[in-house]
Amino acid sequence: MKQKVIHKWIHSAVMIACSSILIFSMGACGKKDHSEQDAYRQYGITCLENGEYEDALTAFQNALDESVGKVGEREIDICFYKAKAQLGSGDTTGALETYNVIIDYNKDARAYYLRGNLYFDQGKDEEACADYQQAMKKSPKNYELYIGIYQSMKDHDMEAEGQKVLNQALEIKGDKPEDALYKGRICYLLNDTENAISYLTKAKEGEIPLASYYLALTYEQGGEPQKAKACVKEYLDSGTATSYDLYELGSNEMEQEDYEEALTYFNAALAMEEVPNRQSLMKGAIAAYEHSGDFASAKKMMKDYLSKYPSDEDAKRESTFLETR
Repeated sequence: MKQKVIHKWIHSAVMIACSSILIFSMGACGKKDHSEQDAYRQYGITCLENGEYEDALTAFQNALDESVGKVGEREIDICFYKAKAQLGSGDTTGALETYNVIIDYNKDARAYYLRGNLYFDQGKDEEACADYQQAMKKSPKNYELYIGIYQSMKDHDMEAEGQKVLNQALEIKGDKPEDALYKGRICYLLNDTENAISYLTKAKEGEIPLASYYLALTYEQGGEPQKAKACVKEYLDSGTATSYDLYELGSNEMEQEDYEEALTYFNAALAMEEVPNRQSLMKGAIAAYEHSGDFASAKKMMKDYLSKYPSDEDAKRESTFLETR
């Protein structure tokens, strides 16, 4: 998206929801050195990953203050991060205002989707579904969007409606390996194991390593654990695994009550350089240690967890329980 100079009324809205991007100045011209803005943005992301939401908000505000009157892709990206920090800090009203302004500015599909998620969490199902429809209208070929909407609907007891969204995504035209990967994922979510394997095998033949990961999930779903483990090994050997993938693999092992295998995935993810889902991984590892009877390791990780996420009341209660073991 090209950077745009926005009209005064839109700029005022951005200033309110994104908290004072610098006052619009017709005299602002020339190229801007974005090094300070980028530094604040990166620091904010680091704080966000560590659960330090107030510090993240301050950093993102500082990044927005580095604007020189033009709001473009860079500033909108920071606003998305700011909304995430607002949600983390419990400021749902602020996050909603931020999404409203992004939508007012450029009708962004991601903003519609995220605002829809927020509406769902607030019990506003009609508003959520309306936003999802707008998101799909704005980005009709975005497979990830359809999958995200399905997951949200499923989480809010609307799985049947979510499955209709997935079937809609299967109608997207495309026969590239990337299309096969997404259609395989969608068939997996629809419990259509046969077609999922067919699509994912095609994606794997197209040299997409992630296909092995989803093949592992599909084979597990179809009751073929040995084939699943072979695919997991292929994926890990590819060196492209993310902490999110390893979390899902660990969670699947938890469901199978194979806690040692779950810990293998959780701890491997925690040892990665980039771990944006550290909080979820640590909680998963603590649960796995507990279930396996290794309370000493559970206590040690819980202590580390609470030092990073001191506001988690459920974790505090669980820590009290662990002290009795």
